[in-house]
Amino acid sequence: MGFGAGQYTVTLGGSLIAVAGGRLTTTLTVPGARSTHHVRVTPQTDLGASALYGGFVSANDTVTVWVMGIISLTPPSTVFNVSVSDTP
Repeated sequence: MGFGAGQYTVTLGGSLIAVAGGRLTTTLTVPGARSTHHVRVTPQTDLGASALYGGFVSANDTVTVWVMGIISLTPPSTVFNVSVSDTP
């Protein structure tokens, strides 16, 4: 049986991303998460065509979730579902 951290949620957005390529980030604790694990991030609302999002294991037991603007924008405050596993 591989590693699988259930479902977590974080809220991110609602603040100005002033420059193209700028990001908003937040972190959450996921016990057992390691840099070799895969992070799946799914927003519960539409961020619009000018926003990208993702997540990664930034340190042992810590996941960083990010929203990036391809232009200056204020993405809506959104709840993201986050899961971590050792398989893609």
